[in-house]
Amino acid sequence: MDWQKEALVALRNAIEEIETDGDWNGAILDAYHKNRWFEEAQVLQSIHQWRVSLSDENINTWLLQYNLQRNPHNKHLGVIMAGNIPLVGMHDIIVGVIAGYHVLAKPSSDDAVLPKYWIQKAAKYCDTWEKQVSFVEQLQNLDVAIATGSNNSARYFSRYFQHIPHIIRNNRNSVAVLSGQESDAEFLALGRDVFDYFGLGCRNVTHFLVPHGYDFTPLFQCWDIHFHSVINHNKYANNYEYHRAILLMNLDLHIDTGYLIAKENSRLYAPVGMLNYSFYKDISDAQATINKWVDQIQCIVSSFTELESIPFGTTQQTNLNDYADGVDTLSWLLQMDH
Repeated sequence: MDWQKEALVALRNAIEEIETDGDWNGAILDAYHKNRWFEEAQVLQSIHQWRVSLSDENINTWLLQYNLQRNPHNKHLGVIMAGNIPLVGMHDIIVGVIAGYHVLAKPSSDDAVLPKYWIQKAAKYCDTWEKQVSFVEQLQNLDVAIATGSNNSARYFSRYFQHIPHIIRNNRNSVAVLSGQESDAEFLALGRDVFDYFGLGCRNVTHFLVPHGYDFTPLFQCWDIHFHSVINHNKYANNYEYHRAILLMNLDLHIDTGYLIAKENSRLYAPVGMLNYSFYKDISDAQATINKWVDQIQCIVSSFTELESIPFGTTQQTNLNDYADGVDTLSWLLQMDH
């Protein structure tokens, strides 16, 4: 077995221990105590998706696309990790190791427990993870860097890493284009795109493009049944109540479902507890709006074959070759090594 495949199988073996090893439960609880967004259900959803991504078939398909290093090398990749949803920053570490780099990872304070624990577990199956990954507080003596953060921190990262090759990511969100002919099953799937991880991920849908005259009633009737419980989460409820109060004070028109506020707004981004929507005349008009947001969009979900989109309910069903911002970081790192 090639060392890259052995390393990826070790990652899968490590998370499969969750069913038999109580230490995983301790790590999940510790992560929740440090970040109350990371409820057990959210962490388990992320772990389940990683298990799917790390199937033998997915590993083989991914690795065969690249001309990989025969052995790890001595170049250093610095990674500033995202922490908005559980384990989201792990993809950059994995890609760095598979490209042969020694990865110096600075975890987000919001997700400092789980990545370290997973790497520690994987190292028992394959020492590549112990040899090639170090978690650090300061990034120094790097050859290349990948950093993810807010729009403000992205500007800082660009200056800090200006002397070396780098990839800097900032805020992105996702959009859904509705036809008005969606079924209840599609409404349910779309709800996962909106509410999974409480809407905190860049792949979460924050804006709906809908045809003129669109009736939201069937959609929200479906969501009332399946997603109303999101309001029981304290941090989510605080966000919802805060934005609701501002809209009421300003007498701004909006739709209030009791757990989500929908407002006509031309911006792609909507804060937690809110959803923006705007109208389109025809599919070319919708495409024109999408084109204006090209540098802000992570995913497009729709049933329109004319759009470069993915099906409803799949935004968080990521695979190893789903690269943030559409930039193939593994190819990029392999090129940087030459």
